[in-house]
Amino acid sequence: MRILITGGCGFVGSNLAIYLKHKHPRYMIFALDNLKRRGSELNLPRLNKAKISFIHGDIRIPADFEALPDPDLIIDAAAEPAVLSGIIESTRYTIDTNLMGTINTLEYAIKKKAKLIFLSTSRVYSHVE
Repeated sequence: MRILITGGCGFVGSNLAIYLKHKHPRYMIFALDNLKRRGSELNLPRLNKAKISFIHGDIRIPADFEALPDPDLIIDAAAEPAVLSGIIESTRYTIDTNLMGTINTLEYAIKKKAKLIFLSTSRVYSHVE
């Protein structure tokens, strides 16, 4: 089984990758991430130690999918979860990641005939000022 996890260096993606590799050591697991979120690079040694392949790429860029290995399953954990993004800065990154990035991932799954699990890691509690 070949599994591609988008957002593979984030909290959810990296922990899921390590868990799956621990439970299924024969699976080939690939973590795709653009490392934009501060701290995500700190998961690289953990992924490496678990023998998970890291691929630097961005789901917003369709060409970044072309160099990926053919997956049997894609787990999309690459959402921009910040509920407050757009208040302090432009909403462009959030929209491009959560909308266009998801569309690019869906199109890639269709092209490769891969199964897809979509995760949303957005905040579940309201923000009160």
